[in-house]
Amino acid sequence: MPPAPVQRATPRRPADLPPSATGVSGLAAGYEKEAGALRRGVLAAAEAFGHRLPEVYGGEQRTEGSALLSHPATCRPAATAAAAGVLLLTTVAGIRPDVPAGTVMLRPLCGAPLGEARLTGLRVSGAAFSARVGRIGLAMVEEVADGLRLGA
Repeated sequence: MPPAPVQRATPRRPADLPPSATGVSGLAAGYEKEAGALRRGVLAAAEAFGHRLPEVYGGEQRTEGSALLSHPATCRPAATAAAAGVLLLTTVAGIRPDVPAGTVMLRPLCGAPLGEARLTGLRVSGAAFSARVGRIGLAMVEEVADGLRLGA
């Protein structure tokens, strides 16, 4: 009996992967176009689930009228999914902390649908940090604690 044929997996581009806030955050540091595609997917999923994301969801390729489905054993809303909104907001605003170095970089993503936003009460490496992002994507630090340096 001949051996069964070997099936090879087709590599997937990042934009083909299921959308997740963690994926958006990871791609934002060098793959803004792909991060934007994932961000749009996460926001569409949030809308489809009434802004109460389950911890696991999926569906077929997105087409007009297609629906997302949550996994039958998933929690909804899930605490980790609730944190996705905070991670997406800080990623879109471009807040990139480096705790070991005691620095924070502020570089908003291009073309992000953020509008004008103030992010206050943030803590980076135990230090206070606040920023404002304007409608056209310009960011300004409003509060930075002593000992916390702005990165380039």
